[in-house]
Amino acid sequence: MMPLPLFYDFDAQTRADALVTAREARGDEDELYDRFETLHEMLSWGALYRFRLSKMPQTCTGTFRGEPSDIQVFIERVMDSLGFSKPISTGSLCGLYERADAVMICKGIPRHEFNDVRSFNLGGASPGVLRKILGELAMVSALEVKVAEWSPALA
Repeated sequence: MMPLPLFYDFDAQTRADALVTAREARGDEDELYDRFETLHEMLSWGALYRFRLSKMPQTCTGTFRGEPSDIQVFIERVMDSLGFSKPISTGSLCGLYERADAVMICKGIPRHEFNDVRSFNLGGASPGVLRKILGELAMVSALEVKVAEWSPALA
């Protein structure tokens, strides 16, 4: 496994923090990949993934697609109506949501041409819990929801 060095872009400051970019260990110095709008979001996203989501018995990954200015608004409304809380306040490219039986993290890529897409990881107590959440997101909002993978795979 190769390390992935992270860098702060102080010229792209957001909410009293700076943009987090990455470069492959042996990559070209000019090939930086934007990862998160802020270091605070990156650390919180990683902690929620490691300590909550990765321990859930059922998980899935996928994407949400919608109008760039509305994606996070739609997601937040639905997640709030389903009883989720936000452990920290985030910007429009990162969402962190949790409740006792489920956790969702989602993110977009800063300064990227595909700003109408957010990737998500969703974990919960059962496939039924995840289907209900995804169903609400698809039905109540104007988002297109695509699941790429279930783990463990559904029968």
